[in-house]
Amino acid sequence: MNDTSICALSPATQAEIETLRDQRDLYRSLLLAEPAMLAAFMTHALETVERIRSSLRTPTRDAVTFRGKIQRLLAELDNLGESLLELHLPTVESRLLSARSALREIETRIELSGNDLLPAMVVLEELCSHLIIACDCAAVHVAPPEDQQDFDEVRRHAQSKLAIALRQLVEKFSAEQGKQVALVTMGLDSVPEDWLASLFDMLGALLRNGIEHGIEPPATRRERGKPEEGTLLIEFSRMGQSFELSVQDDGGGLDAQRIADAAVKLKLLDMAAAEMLDPGRAVTLIFQQGLSTAADPVRRGHGMQIVRDYVQRLGGRVQVATKRGQYTRYRFLLPIPYEDTQEQAAAQAS
Repeated sequence: MNDTSICALSPATQAEIETLRDQRDLYRSLLLAEPAMLAAFMTHALETVERIRSSLRTPTRDAVTFRGKIQRLLAELDNLGESLLELHLPTVESRLLSARSALREIETRIELSGNDLLPAMVVLEELCSHLIIACDCAAVHVAPPEDQQDFDEVRRHAQSKLAIALRQLVEKFSAEQGKQVALVTMGLDSVPEDWLASLFDMLGALLRNGIEHGIEPPATRRERGKPEEGTLLIEFSRMGQSFELSVQDDGGGLDAQRIADAAVKLKLLDMAAAEMLDPGRAVTLIFQQGLSTAADPVRRGHGMQIVRDYVQRLGGRVQVATKRGQYTRYRFLLPIPYEDTQEQAAAQAS
């Protein structure tokens, strides 16, 4: 099939063909690599993936620490680049170059905030995922590292079926809305097995809401000086006796006034109360049954009610933060089941 006939195919089919070509080129370069050097690179690459993802999960509270995070990430990429010097892996090199460029563009900005990293996180995650795929393919042809158990553990933590399923949802919702959206996930391999179904449903509702109402169409984002591709970020981690789940988009933010107006129409508030309502309190009304700011009257606003019901069922609580034109972030604190804490305490005691 030549390039002319490929152009006549649907965008989805073209993307699938490009993916297959990319995988073919990766596999070919791995076969031609010197085995001992490739084995050493596999270990280094997986360790780099863990360090990059760990750094991305570390919160930054001010511009100084954020700039330090950017520099640490660039140092990891530089070290990875050095380990590639004796190997010829073009598909890895191209992703490494994209990740470096994205971080250096951020580094040159005078003012920095954590939200500036979201677009770069997309290319960093693409690099990490590709490194994992490369290591999986290479493992068939080279001797495993001396510490095979640690190597397998890193590979296991680097992948998540939940993340794959959510990424497919994002592709589906984005196509329906005619938008370009990338999903970055961190820590989903730590989700308890018996929570997977509930979290999938809850996150599905949040992703749909973020794509429909939060992330703007490509043309609008371009006019606002944003990348045409929006970003959704999901993070799952443990904090003491609770799990923390964070879902963020880099879209237009929540409109407190529109939410308050919708609440008045549903008679959840009277006009006087709506006028006195603090914007921070107003945005939490999106979890009320039937409330929606969608222009389409068919949409009845049940998605966020589903989220609220799941959080209550798990005994958790939610916080909402938003800034008009920049982002919306949902932070859920979910208590760890008593049985799990007992098992962990027993394991530590032994």
